[in-house]
Amino acid sequence: MSSNKDAGIAMLLTLFALAVISTLALVIMEKSHNALEQNRMIVKRAQSLAITEGAIQAVYPLLLDENRDHILQVNGGRIRHNIGGTNISVGVYDACGKWDLNSGHITILNALLVKLLPAGSKTFVRELLKVRETNAGFQHVNQILALPSSKGLDLSQFIKEITVFCRRSQVDPSNSSSLMREVLRPLPRFLSRPGPGHIFEIRATNNLGPGSRISVETFLNVTNDPLEPIKTLSWQSNY
Repeated sequence: MSSNKDAGIAMLLTLFALAVISTLALVIMEKSHNALEQNRMIVKRAQSLAITEGAIQAVYPLLLDENRDHILQVNGGRIRHNIGGTNISVGVYDACGKWDLNSGHITILNALLVKLLPAGSKTFVRELLKVRETNAGFQHVNQILALPSSKGLDLSQFIKEITVFCRRSQVDPSNSSSLMREVLRPLPRFLSRPGPGHIFEIRATNNLGPGSRISVETFLNVTNDPLEPIKTLSWQSNY
């Protein structure tokens, strides 16, 4: 009788051990699968970044081409490339399609803020002008978020319409957003001028599948230096 009882207990312990082992095996398999998927995503993102950067670098010869402006106009400011079998579109815009924080004409700023910040913009403008009158001025558009009067204001759209790389008072409507063109339309014509063609904003996005979407934005300066004909002023990505 005792022998049968011991055998039953042994069988139960064996079944319990098998259940534990099976559970552990499933957990290990699931973790291995998750790790594999994570590694695949890391590889995909790296590939997507390489393709995006390659497409941007493929635009460099165009920036130095004497027919650049005509080519960009014909293509609507977008140049298409095939990088490693992946088609990708690259946006090429004169930096002066946006209002310059340090040099832009105040009339344009006021008209833009009427659209975006109809209330509470006077203090914001005063603080902005105070910063740009300093020797350093603005080095990055996000610095406006540090202004005391920016608290409580939605400046997300405003940031999209400004730059620190134009370095002139006018705005180029041919490289502007629809909002900026609407702002410029009723203003004096001298405020709307073609960009000088020295500094360009380049944007590209690529997606190789879930979790691999990569966006890159860079500002490039076309110089007169044969040793460094194109100089990178800013390079940002979500990688």
